[in-house]
Amino acid sequence: MRTAKILAALALLAVAASAQAPAGPQQNPPAAQQQSAPAAQQTPAPVPSPGGPIKTNTRLITVDVVATDSHGNAARGLKAEDFQITEEHAGQQKIVKFQFIDASAPPAQGAPSVLMASAPGTPYLYSNLLPERMRVPPTVMLMDALNTNIQNQSVVHQHMLALLKTLPPSTPIAVFVLGRTLHVVQSFTTDPSLLRAAVDHTLRTPDIEQSPQDDPNSASNVALDQNNDTETPATLALEDFEKTEFEAEMALRVDETTDAMVSIAKFLGGYPGRKNLLWFSESFPDWIAPSADFGSDSFAGIATYADKIRKASDALTDARIAVYPVDARGLEVNQLYSAGQDPHINRNNPGASLGGALSRDNSARFDAQATMQQFADETGGKTCVNTNDLSGCVQGALDDSSTYYELGYYPENVKWDGRFHKLTVKSTQHGIKLRYRSGYFATEPDAEAKQAPVKLLQQACMDPLPSTSISMNVESLTPKQSPTDAGGARYLLTISPNSLSFGPGGVNRQLSLQMAICEYDPKGASFQFFPRDLSGPVSDAAYRGLQAAGIRSIFDYEAKPDDRRLRFAVLDVPSGATGSVDVPAHPHAFGSDPVAAAPASPAGSFSAAARPPAAPAPKPAPPPAAPPPTHIEFRIPSGASSMLDWTGDSVSYHGDLTVAQGAPALFQNLFSARYHCEAGSLISNNISSVATPNLVLTLNKPAGTRAVIDLGGSAPAYSGDVPVDSSGRAFFDYLWKLCHCQHP
Repeated sequence: MRTAKILAALALLAVAASAQAPAGPQQNPPAAQQQSAPAAQQTPAPVPSPGGPIKTNTRLITVDVVATDSHGNAARGLKAEDFQITEEHAGQQKIVKFQFIDASAPPAQGAPSVLMASAPGTPYLYSNLLPERMRVPPTVMLMDALNTNIQNQSVVHQHMLALLKTLPPSTPIAVFVLGRTLHVVQSFTTDPSLLRAAVDHTLRTPDIEQSPQDDPNSASNVALDQNNDTETPATLALEDFEKTEFEAEMALRVDETTDAMVSIAKFLGGYPGRKNLLWFSESFPDWIAPSADFGSDSFAGIATYADKIRKASDALTDARIAVYPVDARGLEVNQLYSAGQDPHINRNNPGASLGGALSRDNSARFDAQATMQQFADETGGKTCVNTNDLSGCVQGALDDSSTYYELGYYPENVKWDGRFHKLTVKSTQHGIKLRYRSGYFATEPDAEAKQAPVKLLQQACMDPLPSTSISMNVESLTPKQSPTDAGGARYLLTISPNSLSFGPGGVNRQLSLQMAICEYDPKGASFQFFPRDLSGPVSDAAYRGLQAAGIRSIFDYEAKPDDRRLRFAVLDVPSGATGSVDVPAHPHAFGSDPVAAAPASPAGSFSAAARPPAAPAPKPAPPPAAPPPTHIEFRIPSGASSMLDWTGDSVSYHGDLTVAQGAPALFQNLFSARYHCEAGSLISNNISSVATPNLVLTLNKPAGTRAVIDLGGSAPAYSGDVPVDSSGRAFFDYLWKLCHCQHP
């Protein structure tokens, strides 16, 4: 088992012993939870963080509208009053946000970001932000090998290479491929050579089940061949079974495809503005229709996938991603006449058999294109079907993302019933054509936050792509070289405050922030999960510091020798928003240590307790046993501090910070890594563990005397040689309530 050691939750309420960790029961590292995980490994490209935090209890619906004139050219110069938004069953809505986006215009000057974007020359910096130089709307090319045969993949490959030659040099492109899992072949870049190399690696052998009715090798058709194409009760039953099995396989493909779409939405959701998803695919049908000429049960194996498509498209529209499906079949002839096909033909009625196969092939194409059309309509994109000019279709998508109008409204007279609400956008200007998302699911604001935080963090680690809803950076720092350290890596995590919720908390703001480090095995098939709680009260002074420098924490982490990747994931508990960054488990490039270089860091961003010890002498003598510490220090970035102190004749708590600030910080350091509150008790974060927390704290003094505080009973119990005074008892009373999941 590997350990994840947090030195300090810097720029929050930092807890640190002035000499070393507090005496008493040593808390073991959080139990590792084995989770299944995708194999994809991606270090996302960075984007500028938006301005200051804006929080609302009402959901803002953003609609990107592509407006063209009668000649198909972008319609410029429209104003907010030239648009009307009407929601189904709720009437006309008030437009509260309006902006014309023109990629050819100089970029607007936004608020400075507390984060740095990855750039050449900084191999030690990992970010989930898009580089600032890429202000042109980013575009993802997704080769869908899961739903496309290899011949059509090869055709698409040629068209993609041709397209790259015509793209403007400033267009940031990423190349993904979908097999049974989603893989990032190339993250965002404008380098044509990198993109060409990526496209060359998109071909995958598909695993597409053919309809058993037209598959000459299906068990039912083999049985018919052996029985002179005569149906029997046995063959009819076999056909019903095959229809059910075919639907189960199709449902799996649909789930894998729509899950990939949702992952892409999470990956691109934090990037501002409209984004494009070019989906090169044969797609999948929006339903499996009843079949009366195959099997005895016409309704065996039927299914509809409209809800799954709609939920995936809703995630994409919320992330402001327009889908442009590109039919990989182009203008191919029917599959029935393809040289690679050998359909089963009924020898007793070959004409009807051929006609039926042709009809089913046409229906399958129509149903698959209906899926493409639904994704395009509901996200504001456009389909590219029945044409061999794929490059021209894609160029149209890029043109759409260059000039469009951004409209926003807060739904009025709307019932938040979780259903799909259709909306209509019209222009009062004559001859203007509009294209936009068709609606949204009326889920309650912050619905994600209703899920257990540990589940959301685990999902963030299971997702094949990192999430960008919370902007964050991770820097690899020079590892510690202390004689007591076994090596490992050191990381500086910086979280932008712009997407975080700072709720009221007495005289302070309250930050509810959870994080986890996920360590993936060499194949990326599973990971160990180490959660942490970074929550705490934030004073006005500390809040101003966070806005200037971000929330910063230093982590020492020792990964297994063969593991290659870690993922840092953070969760804003009130909203359910997540952010994550992938980093190497054993980095080879290191940035300067900001703790050692204090003048280069914003004031108050780092605690002195996080300062690493000096490097040892070339031949150090065995270190003497260090005396036990005699106090625990609590600090915040403003400089205010307090102590739990047993230097003198008793244990006391004194200083600038209240008990309500100090006790939660100690609780987080001792217990939050391994336990969470559930049904009024501390429960292990490891779902397979029955471990209970050790609630007995021992505070040792150098002379050998000690104070023992037992928090496991109905009230704190004190014993030992050193008494606890009234201020110390107030501190432990508060800590006892936290240990018993009570809210003081």
